[in-house]
Amino acid sequence: MFAQSGSGRHYPDDWLYELKLDGVRCITFLSDDTRLQGRSGNNLTALFPELKDLHKQAGRPCILDGEIICEDFKAIQRRVHKVRAFDIRMAAREYPAVYYAFDVLEIDGESTMRSFQLERKERLASVFRDGEKGRILPYQVGAGEALHVLSRAQKLEGIMAKSPRGIYVPGWRGNVWLKIKNFQTGTFLVCGVTAGESARESTFGSLILAEEAEGRLVYVGSVGSGFTEKEQWEILKLLGEAKRGSASLEADPGKPVLFWTRPVFKVEVQYLEKGSDGKLRFPSFKGLTEGR
Repeated sequence: MFAQSGSGRHYPDDWLYELKLDGVRCITFLSDDTRLQGRSGNNLTALFPELKDLHKQAGRPCILDGEIICEDFKAIQRRVHKVRAFDIRMAAREYPAVYYAFDVLEIDGESTMRSFQLERKERLASVFRDGEKGRILPYQVGAGEALHVLSRAQKLEGIMAKSPRGIYVPGWRGNVWLKIKNFQTGTFLVCGVTAGESARESTFGSLILAEEAEGRLVYVGSVGSGFTEKEQWEILKLLGEAKRGSASLEADPGKPVLFWTRPVFKVEVQYLEKGSDGKLRFPSFKGLTEGR
């Protein structure tokens, strides 16, 4: 089951509110062992060996819905692309994962999906207990705006709002689950880099970004945060292969330009919103996606 986008302008007092997690969605089958299933039906069990004992936290056989998270989103993305057993074990040590359950779909072979959301939350707490690797995601009834404000202050992705009377319909993106985001994500073309300062003097300061609109490139600002040191060097080397002598768009990044590039590489960026000048507000680099 999936969520519709919510506006965050109305918070019913009887709805349930919880933090929106930034990880890998996972249906978890707990009986004599643990099986983890991704949203596309792929088996994730071998990718997260540290979660193999989640079934020991269940009082009875059950099927849960939840999210696998690491300390940050980039870490969880690194985990899901590992193939070799050695790499998986090393990643589990370097970026340990935790499973947060937020719904229960079946208990003792009996479906709970036709039960109301609030009842399912109560039944989840009765069948699954918190442990080191598996936890129940906390929720509250009412005070949704206060939780939203708190999530924004802590620079989290946002909150989920759920109707207490909503049932669970697999594959449905219904109005009984709403995701109220603090930030948006978008994919933008890299058109150049600004010069770095201080600790980043040897790499770059920010990526100059643009998007296509009506057949031309439009400047949307720059992104200078969210990079690891390794990513800075990798990106600098990659962009160096696409250098050009002049800008491909009208842009004033406000800082000296290290070099311009052909707009052939795309990056995913998280941002709060676009300002009245069309520039991204509070942008943060999430990852290099692909060539144009």
